[in-house]
Amino acid sequence: MRDRKLVPWLFVGPALLVVGFFLLYPTVITTYMSFLSDVSMQGAFPAGNFVGVSNYVNVLTSADTLIAFRNTMLWIVVMTAFTIGFGLILAVLLDRVKYESIAKSVIFMPMAVSFTAASIIWKFVYAYRPPGFAQIGLLNSLLGAIGDFASRPAVSSALNIMFIAFAIISLIFALLSLSKGLWRAIEVWKEDRRLTWIAGVVLIGFILIAAWYILGFAGARDGGTPIGMAGQTLMILGLIGIGLAAIRDTSFGPPLMGSLFLLGIVDFMQSQTGFEPVTWLMERPWTNNMALIVMGIWVWTGFAMVMLSAAYKGIPKSMLEAARVDGANELQVFWHVTIPYMKTTIIATTTTIVIFVLKIFDFVWVTTNGNYGTDVLASLMIRKMYSFYNYESASALAVVLFVLIIPFVIINIRRFQKREAIR
Repeated sequence: MRDRKLVPWLFVGPALLVVGFFLLYPTVITTYMSFLSDVSMQGAFPAGNFVGVSNYVNVLTSADTLIAFRNTMLWIVVMTAFTIGFGLILAVLLDRVKYESIAKSVIFMPMAVSFTAASIIWKFVYAYRPPGFAQIGLLNSLLGAIGDFASRPAVSSALNIMFIAFAIISLIFALLSLSKGLWRAIEVWKEDRRLTWIAGVVLIGFILIAAWYILGFAGARDGGTPIGMAGQTLMILGLIGIGLAAIRDTSFGPPLMGSLFLLGIVDFMQSQTGFEPVTWLMERPWTNNMALIVMGIWVWTGFAMVMLSAAYKGIPKSMLEAARVDGANELQVFWHVTIPYMKTTIIATTTTIVIFVLKIFDFVWVTTNGNYGTDVLASLMIRKMYSFYNYESASALAVVLFVLIIPFVIINIRRFQKREAIR
């Protein structure tokens, strides 16, 4: 009996030794180094003066680390949201086309490229030359060509007319959609004393816009004090809420979305008139970071699409058809049938991308080397380690990264255990 119990360990033992040497040993050494100062490597074990948590205090209060934390959070929120969103939309839409495999292969292709190569590709996309020189960067060259085209007198006049026309059409469709939704909301209120989703969103939207107006009026009375970012945020949130309520209508929503899309294109072309080349990777703090995040979205959308597409194909067609027979439109089927059924896969894909984002390094290192306020935690850790030879601070940052990743690993483990229990 004892021999039978030892047999599995004979197979697993070598693998455990390798894992222990390459994972557990560096983890223990790095954690130990994070509590030292004046670190020197003597053999396989570091030496130095024990300083307690001083390294963590210095790291977590320094300006460089706070910038890296801000950028890392921006990566987590923006990249994860857009990657999962685009992946989900593509998974649903491409399931209905004949060339599904070809389209998915093209979208997944960036994932097959090394992150370093992808960074170099996008570095050429964002390349900058001073005004008057030929732009070799794809983005600056394209926007410059659009600006030259839009600045022609005939084109400029046509764009002005189109802008006014699409603005009026969008306004008409928005008013019709809101009128229909609010009329239905009044009927529901009379019958059940209950506010519908559209009524609630429109009410909140108007309250936010009213708050923006009151702030602006109060600022004008105080001698023209600007309302600032807070007031502008209230106005934008209010308009977004009312716009969402209008677009959600099945009758007038689709033409409204089309009209707004064309209006956005015309407005974009007008805004490029007189375009000057932009230093995309140097404009801080948001332009360069968002430019880098676009690179991550481009690479990882294919991964999210493949994962979510597999889950979408597992939804029984009978469930989708039953929802449509019951009168649900495609948007309702998507929110009330597709999303709930794919919830576990969405969570798993999200946690995987978040773990990657916390460790992200290549994109930042190759393009900006962490300069211009683009450092994330991993790139800052490497710079402290190899550029400044500050081993103790680098070790403290490594431990912080490790602690941040642990919750997402636990979520994945628990999800896997639940799935195995169901089986």
